[in-house]
Amino acid sequence: MRSRIIRRTVGALAALVAAGGVAIGAPPAVAAPAGPTLPVEFDLARYQPVDPTTYRSLAYADNGRSFFTAGRWMCQIGQGYRYVSCKGHPATAPRGASGAAIAGDQQGPWWVMPDDTYHWGSRAGFRPPVLGVGKRVTIAGVTCTVPRPDVVACRTGARALIFTPAWHKFFFPSWDTLGPGTSAVAHSPNPAPRYLPPRLQYWNQLPASPPAPK
Repeated sequence: MRSRIIRRTVGALAALVAAGGVAIGAPPAVAAPAGPTLPVEFDLARYQPVDPTTYRSLAYADNGRSFFTAGRWMCQIGQGYRYVSCKGHPATAPRGASGAAIAGDQQGPWWVMPDDTYHWGSRAGFRPPVLGVGKRVTIAGVTCTVPRPDVVACRTGARALIFTPAWHKFFFPSWDTLGPGTSAVAHSPNPAPRYLPPRLQYWNQLPASPPAPK
């Protein structure tokens, strides 16, 4: 008698679950965001601003460029408006890449490869100061942050990069995407989503608000 009641109870529960469209033991589905969300790396309210003049080389040979280090990374800003590059090799970078660069918010991030004529660092021997964890600096339309030890993030307007030892993430405008009528793009690719944190797997664009600092 008892086993009959148990069978009836289990059967009734199965029918109820089926009617409600619920799968027992299945994890809840996680929907992709409806639009780009602001990565914590670029949420400027989280970071303390620092004096940008500390990072600028006054040497003629450096032509107004600024430099800083953050863990294993060395970044340089300038000479033009919204030009930035960071030297280093995340695990997801292609073999031979020495870093990545954004050019005037018009192109990039591009990997800098061995056959590129690109100069890293000061030509005059300027020693880049450290940009500390939890700090941010804005120079010539570029804002860089140091969210965590050995992590750096820099953005121009619609373009940006994040470097960590394990992965990289590039951001670029929606129009700079392969699709109908677009056979070439002005940036290097992102790694496969499985290599990225879930929060960075869905969108390659930054939200329009808040706007990038100038």
